Amino acid sequence: MAATTTTKKGLYPVLALTAALSLLLALMISILPAYGATPPEPTYASATVDGSYGEWDLVNDFFAYMYRAGDPLKPVESRLYLRYDCDTQTLYALVLAVDDVTVLPLPDDAFVKLGNTTKLVDGNSGDNGVAPDFAWVQPNGDYIGFEASAPLAPGSYTNLNVHVQVFDDDEAQTSAVADRAILLDILCNTEGVPDICIEKTALDDNVTPPATLHYSYQVCNPGEVPLSDVDVTDDTCEDVQYVSGDDSPANGKLDPGETWLYTCEYEYEGPASPGVCVVNTVVATGDYGTQTADDEHVAVVHCAEPEEGGIQILKTVDLEHVCPGQTLMYRYEVTNLGKVPLYNIGVNDDTCSPLQGPSGDSNDNGRLDPPETWVYTCRYTVTGGEPNPLENRVIASGDLMVDGQVVDTFTDRHPAIVQIVPCPEVLIEFVPEPASALLMAGGLAGIAGYARLRWRRRSRS
Repeated sequence: MAATTTTKKGLYPVLALTAALSLLLALMISILPAYGATPPEPTYASATVDGSYGEWDLVNDFFAYMYRAGDPLKPVESRLYLRYDCDTQTLYALVLAVDDVTVLPLPDDAFVKLGNTTKLVDGNSGDNGVAPDFAWVQPNGDYIGFEASAPLAPGSYTNLNVHVQVFDDDEAQTSAVADRAILLDILCNTEGVPDICIEKTALDDNVTPPATLHYSYQVCNPGEVPLSDVDVTDDTCEDVQYVSGDDSPANGKLDPGETWLYTCEYEYEGPASPGVCVVNTVVATGDYGTQTADDEHVAVVHCAEPEEGGIQILKTVDLEHVCPGQTLMYRYEVTNLGKVPLYNIGVNDDTCSPLQGPSGDSNDNGRLDPPETWVYTCRYTVTGGEPNPLENRVIASGDLMVDGQVVDTFTDRHPAIVQIVPCPEVLIEFVPEPASALLMAGGLAGIAGYARLRWRRRSRS
């Protein structure tokens, strides 16, 4: 490798340029934020309010900048650090002035509030180790900030207001969080499991395009924690609209046990293929902290009036939610959508058998004539070992025959989805009629004629 020689004369401009770039870089660093973006959540830990902040992590506990007069366009006068103890439901705050700024020890002006009126703690709260608690931070006798603690329940707050008076630019200044109201999210249910479910229903079927298809969606929260930023997306119907459900309470979150209703309309232009013509999927998502729950559901719409022949099966079930041991009743309606009879009708369910029926063969000729509808039924007892939700499909088939030969076969399928839920506890209460006491000598057989059984659900506490 060839040696490189630099003379003193050529080195001076390089040193000058390097010094200038270093100065520019230092200036840029001095005006950039020292830490990451403002978090909505505090660090989940406790602190000791004693005026010594050695236990605080000035990187990970940083929460927000505090600006002159609370104006983000004005200089940063101090920094706010937050912690929260979920066990004691206590908020801890540390405020430290930036370099070359001192804090004025004015108790009324050093505070943590919600909005402008709900005071959580201030400089008059005392320092006895019990929240609300307050202590000035004054190493070497110089006031540079304060520590404080205050009782505060977990939840979402949009108006956290932290304030202190400082001395800067040769005069007293106010130092406060941006606009004196910032977001604080305290999420303590770390063991809670987020969950979401969605059921989609096509309100139109057997349509002839062009047609307007209407869908309804039920979004529920079977989990243990509230969900925020709930989103419902249909891969075909774009304009999904929220209708109702956020009412216990109306807080913008899908709370456990709540069900929200959505609707959507879709203009279907075709093609008008026999049987199934529109299959679309909806996805629901909701957030809890950094976790996201999601679920999806499929809806099917059939098109009517095939040119030569066609078959349609619609499958329904009598219960949407079932517990182990209960029996489901499935109903199948098989319709000839064409203009010619169909032979060799077959109906097969991948879960429930045997099917009972059919009824509806009005002329008893063994053919599914247009526009006949044959009805089958099937009973299925849930064991609890099935996948949840229990989803099963039925397939119907029929042959088109010419001169005794099968020339075409038409098929259709339809799903049914049932949610499996735990069975409610039931108490059996024996309620004797007034006259039954006279018949005790007659034994239980005598009493049975003068008493009744009353079933009721056990209340959960």
